[in-house]
Amino acid sequence: MNILYTIAPIFFIIAFGYFLTCRRVLSEEFISEANRFVFRFPLPFLIFIGIVKAGLKSTGWLPIVSVTVPAFIVVGIALTIAKVAGHTRGKLGSFVQSTFHGNVAYVGLAMLFYMLGEEGLEKGSLLAGTLILFNNALAIIILAMSSGGHRNPLRIAVSILTTPIIMATFAGIIFVLAGLSMPAPLMKSMEIVANISLPLALIIIGGSISPGMLRKTFRTSALATILKVFVLPGTALLFYRLFSPNIREAFPAMVLLATPTAITAYIMAREMDGDAEIASGAITLSTFVSPAVYLFWMMMLR
Repeated sequence: MNILYTIAPIFFIIAFGYFLTCRRVLSEEFISEANRFVFRFPLPFLIFIGIVKAGLKSTGWLPIVSVTVPAFIVVGIALTIAKVAGHTRGKLGSFVQSTFHGNVAYVGLAMLFYMLGEEGLEKGSLLAGTLILFNNALAIIILAMSSGGHRNPLRIAVSILTTPIIMATFAGIIFVLAGLSMPAPLMKSMEIVANISLPLALIIIGGSISPGMLRKTFRTSALATILKVFVLPGTALLFYRLFSPNIREAFPAMVLLATPTAITAYIMAREMDGDAEIASGAITLSTFVSPAVYLFWMMMLR
C-alpha cells in the first residue's frame, strides 16, 4: 500500500495535465513551448547536479549492462514479431523503437525522485543519461535501416549527441573526473531551476496523450507496450538475479526501464519517415498502464 501511495500522486499529475488540455486550459502551443523549455534547461540541470553530487562511484558495470543488453534482446523479439505480422519499412521501425525507447527523462527521473528522494536522483542520473544516449542512438539506427525514404540519419545522430540532456551528462562526468567544484550560489541557482522540471514534465506528459491515435493502432500498440514495460525490465531483473546478491540494487534500472514509451519516439517517427500513429498509440497506452506496471515491479522487487 505504501508503494501505491508513493506512485499514485505522480500519475495524478499526469492525469491533471491531460484534464487541463482536454478543458483547453492548456493549449497545444503551451505544451510544445513548455516541453522545449524543460528539455533545454531544467532537465539538463537536474541530470548534471545529480551526477556531480553522486560522483561516478554509484554506477558500476552491472547497471549499465542491465539497461543495454535487454534492449538488444527486446529488439530481436520485436523484429521477429514485426516480420511475422508483415510490418515493413516505417511501420516496422516505429513498432520496434516503441518497445525499448522509454521516457527516461520525464517519467523515470520523476519516479526515482519521488520514490527515493535526492538519493534516488543521485543514483539514477548517470544511468539515466547513459540510457537516454543509448536509446536515441539505437532508435536512429533502427529507423534509418527500416525506412527507405528517411532524412539524413547522420545529421540527426549528431543533433541528438548535442542535445542538452546528453551534453549535461558528458559535462557532469567531465566535471567529476576533473575534480572541479561548483560555486555554492551557482549550484543553488541551478537547483532552483532544476526543481521546475519534474512536475512540469509530468503535466506535459498528460497533455501529450492522444486516445484517438490509440484506437487506430490498438493491437500493435498493445504488443509494443507489453515488450516495453514487462519484457524489457523483466530481462533486466534476470540479469540482477544472476549477477547481484542484493536484488534491491536493481531498483534504479528497473524504474528507468519500466517507463512508458518516450514522446521523442513520435518525433523521430515523423522526422525519419516512420509510422507516427504507431508511436503515438504506444506512448498513450504505455502511459495509461504505467501506474499498474510500476506497482507490479515494485512489489516484485520487495
